[in-house]
Amino acid sequence: MQNSIFVVNKEPYCIWEVDVGERNREFLSGIDPKYFAYLADIHLSSDDKKRAAIALRAAFHHALETLFSLIGAYVQAPDCAYAWVAKCSNNQLRNFVTDVNSHKNSLFTKLNIENVVWIEISRSVFSGYLPNTKKNERTVKLFAELWRKLAREFLNEAHIDEYNSIKHGFRVQSGGFSLAFGREHEFGVPPPQSEMKCLGHSEHGTTIIKVKKIISNKGERSYLSKRHSLNWSVEKTALLLQLTSMSINNITSALKISNGIEAATCKFTRPLEDDDFATPWGYSTGVTSTNIDYVLPFNKSMSTSKEQLQKEIDSYVQSKANK
Repeated sequence: MQNSIFVVNKEPYCIWEVDVGERNREFLSGIDPKYFAYLADIHLSSDDKKRAAIALRAAFHHALETLFSLIGAYVQAPDCAYAWVAKCSNNQLRNFVTDVNSHKNSLFTKLNIENVVWIEISRSVFSGYLPNTKKNERTVKLFAELWRKLAREFLNEAHIDEYNSIKHGFRVQSGGFSLAFGREHEFGVPPPQSEMKCLGHSEHGTTIIKVKKIISNKGERSYLSKRHSLNWSVEKTALLLQLTSMSINNITSALKISNGIEAATCKFTRPLEDDDFATPWGYSTGVTSTNIDYVLPFNKSMSTSKEQLQKEIDSYVQSKANK
């Protein structure tokens, strides 16, 4: 029997196997780095643009989750990546990415790097890609900066809510929004359309309905809803999905090499031009989010507890039984 001790974010675990290395290589060989590039191609060529846009957005969120899971496994458990991925919850993954982004350097790593930051991780990943060349230096820096930007996308609370709403019960309304303002000449009368100034517009986006406690109280059972809308560009989403797909390929290759798989069989990919790394951010929708909705006044009578509500439910059930 063999075992490997590993850490997920800051929680220690131990995996036991007949052969840890063999099981890890089996896992790595099963990863399809081109899967998300395939999804991008499929959705971009679809005739149903509205549904394809949502599917593309969901694929991008999914790809980010995959990318950072593989990066986490590479940093903390390259010898048993499959175990790290299996034990890492969504919250732990976000905490890991937050730590890397914040330069706290408090994370355990099995890599031979001084600090767990994007530039050091990238340097390790691309150590076998055209070593000691200017192209290697540029590639290391460009992917490190890309992962830093993708981390912001991954950690954005609005994006987390959007992804959860798409994949759990499809709780989204497809389509973007426009936001414009203008000065009223007469109270309560909108100004002419010609005088309105547009702050943002997109054909594509999502609107979700969030619920939150009416007051911040542990036992509170009353909630209010609020509408949240996002604007995003299909072009930006598609380009980021393609860059994320390349990143997944590169992390997978680095994991394979670190586990004894012949380097000549492991490919590294990147855009042809350095400027292609920045191209996605050239697509702007102006205002990207809004949560304009009703404002309801709060009073103490609106607050409820579990016990109160259970009494009401019991009373209702009893009244039905007596009919």
